[in-house]
Amino acid sequence: MNAILIILALFVALAIAVPLLERYQEQMGLNKMVRFRKYIIPLVALSLILQLLYLAFKR
Repeated sequence: MNAILIILALFVALAIAVPLLERYQEQMGLNKMVRFRKYIIPLVALSLILQLLYLAFKR
């Protein structure tokens, strides 16, 4: 039950944060971060693989 509440809270926070970030990206300088976009997906994939390996060999 706690996991469902945490996931729900994360989705609500994401639903609020994404439109705000899109609206104020010029003021915050987020449009300069476009050059780092190509690194984000590989880093997230690497972190997921490392977490899976950690959980697999933890026992």
